[in-house]
Amino acid sequence: MDVFEIILGTYESFVIGVKCRFKSQKSKDLELVQSFNDHVHQASIRSVSCSSKYMASSSTDETIEIYNMIRRCHVHTILQHSGTVTSLAFTPDESHLISTSEDGSIAMFETGTWKLKKLWDKAHKGSAVSFLAVHPSGKLALSVGKDKTLRTWNLVKGRPAYTTNQSSMSAYYFFDNIIWSPAGQYYGLPLNTKLMIFNVETAGIACTIEDNHKIHGVTFITEHLVCYGSENGTLHCYDIINKESVWEIKIGDTRVKCLIKVDSRLVTALSDGLVTVWELNDSKKPIESCSLFLDCRITCICNNSLRKSKMVKDESDEEAEEVKDDTIIGTNIPNKTQNIKRKLPIEDIQNNKRKLPINGVKNNKLKPTIKKKKSLSNNWKVSENV
Repeated sequence: MDVFEIILGTYESFVIGVKCRFKSQKSKDLELVQSFNDHVHQASIRSVSCSSKYMASSSTDETIEIYNMIRRCHVHTILQHSGTVTSLAFTPDESHLISTSEDGSIAMFETGTWKLKKLWDKAHKGSAVSFLAVHPSGKLALSVGKDKTLRTWNLVKGRPAYTTNQSSMSAYYFFDNIIWSPAGQYYGLPLNTKLMIFNVETAGIACTIEDNHKIHGVTFITEHLVCYGSENGTLHCYDIINKESVWEIKIGDTRVKCLIKVDSRLVTALSDGLVTVWELNDSKKPIESCSLFLDCRITCICNNSLRKSKMVKDESDEEAEEVKDDTIIGTNIPNKTQNIKRKLPIEDIQNNKRKLPINGVKNNKLKPTIKKKKSLSNNWKVSENV
């Protein structure tokens, strides 16, 4: 029985699915198994984001790839940006996908049709946009860029609200991540060895967490408890109200690249490919539940278990989805349609430590990106337990 599924992006340009499941129907022990891997991108993955039906991935190859996670197939390619697509985010109501890029733009696409609905071509005065995070309410979003500003966007009216200059906080480093608390009362901005937590109501800094090593993955496990991983492989939990450390544990020798909270569990991903599930227990140290070594360098993570809490039809109940032959934004779309009724190839997974196939590519040195039309990918590889 599956408990949840996470999606991982890697430097080797793979998008990988990993499922957490019970070992048997009578067992309470959990295990991690690879559910699929796809190699549609031509360069390292920068961001992954999931809705209840779709998963989107972006890369330094300047493309956004869309997957139908119910049918388990690649359905669309977006070629809007002319630079690395740095972040992706679905709005809470799943009506739109928002992307940011080093070309200085922020784009908003309609979910399902993937048509461009809004474009801020100089969102940060032409500077590269590093990251965007949507507030849990869906009414506003925050973005950071290499112009050293934090910008607030009114998503209801579709326009910028105000700008905060952050250049005084660091002369050498840029913000490249934003993390909202579950209720949206706080947000965190990691900056090298510091993690600054801001209060939305007061518009000021609630607390500043300082570490001896660079801070990477960050997530809120409650509204007032924030968890972060550092360069030396240590996992920390900090109480932003009492302004004190709650616990810290050493989980590896390499950087804790990504963190994500899934229900009552915490998932960590080290940059060397080790993925671990931890059982959270209030303010006590988490207990390791299971782990999986992917033998690749992980860059980003998202939760693909959202559809469990939404009324989404099962794949067997859905009719064949119609997709246009040309699924690339910005080109003419012919009238002819085709049905997607592909069965994905099955591949046994012999053990947890394995080399990922690269679909005919002899090594991971990739050629420069050439923008061109892409057909539907047929190279998904899935486990026999999907």
